[in-house]
Amino acid sequence: ADLQVMRRVGLPIAVANAVAEIRAVADCVTAAPGGHGAVREVAEAMLKARGVWPEMLERYFTERTTRDG
Repeated sequence: ADLQVMRRVGLPIAVANAVAEIRAVADCVTAAPGGHGAVREVAEAMLKARGVWPEMLERYFTERTTRDG
């Protein structure tokens, strides 16, 4: 089932510890294995590609500083 989905999605991504068949059809394979930051790695890469990563960090740290006092 995973293989069919991977072939249909716009950007097939596999985690580092995915089975070989899934990694083979992925356009991107994370450095991190599943459960160890792979989703964060992909989210960060997408935000950087869109050019909004610095703004997101600034907003996060500003809101955190304001909240935590």
